[in-house]
Amino acid sequence: MTELTINIPDNKLPFFMLLAKELDFVVLDEKKTAKKLTAKQKKWVDDFRASMHEVDLHTKGKIKLKSAEQLLNEL
Repeated sequence: MTELTINIPDNKLPFFMLLAKELDFVVLDEKKTAKKLTAKQKKWVDDFRASMHEVDLHTKGKIKLKSAEQLLNEL
């Protein structure tokens, strides 16, 4: 198997990845295609994951989240 490195503009990467995944003979190493995140971006991703986990727990009835009105009253 031959390894090929391709540089693709960030705004075209999602389209290229969809296209490449449709080709049954292409093996993608997605670890290599991932961009390196800054510390600020990593924190945002971690916070977002934590928030989504809370939403998941709420939809399962395991925790109760504040209403929008309660949130606005805190401001």
